[in-house]
Amino acid sequence: MCLARRFHTANVLPDAETKVVELVALSAFYAHHLLMQILDGKNHAGGLYERFILDMILALLNGEETRWGILNWLPIPGLNPPSASQCEAANAAFITRLRAFVDGFIQTGIDSGGIETPSSRRVRASADESPIMTVSADEAPVVIFDEIYESWRRNLPRPLLNGDGTMAIGVNQPRWENQDPELYARDMATYYFQELLSSPFWSRIGKCASSDCKRYFLRKRQRKTAIKRGSYCGSCKLIGGAERTRLSRERAKREMLQVAAQAWQEWGTRRRRTDRAAWVANRINGVFGATRFIRPKWVNQNREAIETFFDHEQLTSRISVGL
Repeated sequence: MCLARRFHTANVLPDAETKVVELVALSAFYAHHLLMQILDGKNHAGGLYERFILDMILALLNGEETRWGILNWLPIPGLNPPSASQCEAANAAFITRLRAFVDGFIQTGIDSGGIETPSSRRVRASADESPIMTVSADEAPVVIFDEIYESWRRNLPRPLLNGDGTMAIGVNQPRWENQDPELYARDMATYYFQELLSSPFWSRIGKCASSDCKRYFLRKRQRKTAIKRGSYCGSCKLIGGAERTRLSRERAKREMLQVAAQAWQEWGTRRRRTDRAAWVANRINGVFGATRFIRPKWVNQNREAIETFFDHEQLTSRISVGL
């Protein structure tokens, strides 16, 4: 991820002479990334590299791609890779970490009421608010910013010179140098997450709210309004629509029960001679009009819920007064 102006890889070279890059066997894994960056420019907005890295991140998150680092490729002469069990542990550490990064990042854009605003996502906020990610039940939550910072310390970024003389800072893909396999996996997960952050897609990535799906997906465009009833992928839009309808009806009923509970109390305190259910129904119709017209039968059918709502309101009021 660049912290300065966007640059094209060709501008990194101080002169216009043709340069030949020789890739030895140990660098085979980096060849595709390097070629994409040279031909297209690492931070060329909307370019092939940007699309390539985004598709790879989505495929990794959804388990459709497993080759995330040098340990997943065919054996390279002289590499001396770790054992199969160590590689398996590294694979699990990578995907768990990457998903934890993205899940924690998405969660920072969701408020306490469940309303999601993707544009408000962050990796660091005020001093008393640190966006965190939960890696596993056996590991304490990790502050996203701190995790990125520690990875940067292990994989120092390099200064780059743009063609116009300005400076940029580039982050290399972590190299395998016989370090701890799980630490290498953590750094690779951080690298891919940073690539997501440096792209314009950071506010468009989402995770399907359907319990039977949970796939990661990319919205076609950035949302300009808040998402009030969950994000759903293209395959679950109908499920999302049904869920939104259910939640909307539940909210409407709660609002009606609140008005009904107030009217229920007023009828009892003033000892009105009219039928209680009819009087409460008229009060509800007076508040909501023709959009939610009800009859006394609705009041009788929901009498227990109305009384329960009224008792809860009374208890809450007493607690508030006591405080």
